[in-house]
Amino acid sequence: MIKFFRKIRQNLLSEGKTGKYFKYAVGEIVLVVIGILIALQLNNLNDERKTENLRQVYYKQLLRDFEKDKNYIKEASLSIDSNMVKYKTYKETFNQPNLPTIQIINNISNLNWFFKNVQFKSNTISTLENTGDIKLIPPIIREKLISLEKYKEETENVSKYNNDRASKAEFNASQIYGSVDFIFKNIKNQPKLLEWVFEKNRQIELLVAFESSQNNKVDSEKGSLKRFKKILSDIEEIEILINKELKK
Repeated sequence: MIKFFRKIRQNLLSEGKTGKYFKYAVGEIVLVVIGILIALQLNNLNDERKTENLRQVYYKQLLRDFEKDKNYIKEASLSIDSNMVKYKTYKETFNQPNLPTIQIINNISNLNWFFKNVQFKSNTISTLENTGDIKLIPPIIREKLISLEKYKEETENVSKYNNDRASKAEFNASQIYGSVDFIFKNIKNQPKLLEWVFEKNRQIELLVAFESSQNNKVDSEKGSLKRFKKILSDIEEIEILINKELKK
């Protein structure tokens, strides 16, 4: 094709048709420019198509992550609710007048002593932020995603902080009396050890230490339940926006 145009130009010059040559040259330049513009437009359309495809992939990943988060919150909430019921039953112990301290200690031993920090497993929002692909998401959704991720991180940090306080109270007690398992399980067939651990003058200190630990644990779990509600509400709002985008 290039040789064809060159031959035409040479013929025009050899025939002395300078005016026609310049007109033809201008026309040829115009055609080249149009060709370049078309190529650029096609390239832009291709890039936009790739960007939209990637955006769609992220949308679907986000929706899957939200399902993970909702399932995690459901499981964690059920576990917390179960412990709340036990804690409420334990608190009712104090409604009985003149109850022996050892009985209260036995009742508190039935509570859940496993300190489990809140920890979400989804990571698509973090990936979007770390790769810079967050800019592919429309501003209104982007801002809500960043806000949600920040709040989830805060929830994890608050849970860890409160649980650390609760476990520290338990640890301090274990330094004197032994672990919860040691006190209530391991030495149940060891009369001398039981007598030492539950010696009358020591019982109140033991109970106060356990009370402190459980109060911190319950406060942590109540805080998590409250934060879970906001996270679920934010997720629902973002899901609506994403589904609208997917239907476009």
